[in-house]
Amino acid sequence: MPLVMIRIDDRLIHGQVVVGWGSVLKPDRILLSSDEVATVEWQRTIYLSAVPEYLKASVLTLEDSVETLTSNKFGDEKILLLVDSPKSVVYLVENGVDMKEVNVGGMHFKPGKNQISPFIFVDQNDIVNFKILCDKGIKLEGRDVPTRSPVDICRILGFK
Repeated sequence: MPLVMIRIDDRLIHGQVVVGWGSVLKPDRILLSSDEVATVEWQRTIYLSAVPEYLKASVLTLEDSVETLTSNKFGDEKILLLVDSPKSVVYLVENGVDMKEVNVGGMHFKPGKNQISPFIFVDQNDIVNFKILCDKGIKLEGRDVPTRSPVDICRILGFK
């Protein structure tokens, strides 16, 4: 089961992901991995309603995502994996999900976060988790839309 993209985006499923990245990557399935969304029925329903009929979609907890991804449950389907934070990516990696690159697409302003790119704001917890990923050799590409030039998050944060 190929992961065509692993994307950190605090908005999770939305038009920029479905239309922008979907038209370029052509995934068979969007997998939203979030403990909160997977366990709150109304959130789950809203996110799934944003997925076009021609795409399959799943909303799973982080733990269930690990099981699904490491057991190849979706076979040869091309998967676009969405998470809401660097912490979620660290959880997936530390529990056996293999990845070489992560797209950091949208981490928006919240109190206590500092801007490192036009569309990425981080706090100390984000930086700690990005460092873990950079230290594991995972490429962190900051890019909100396919037409924008990517930026190297590990380099911006001084980890390379």
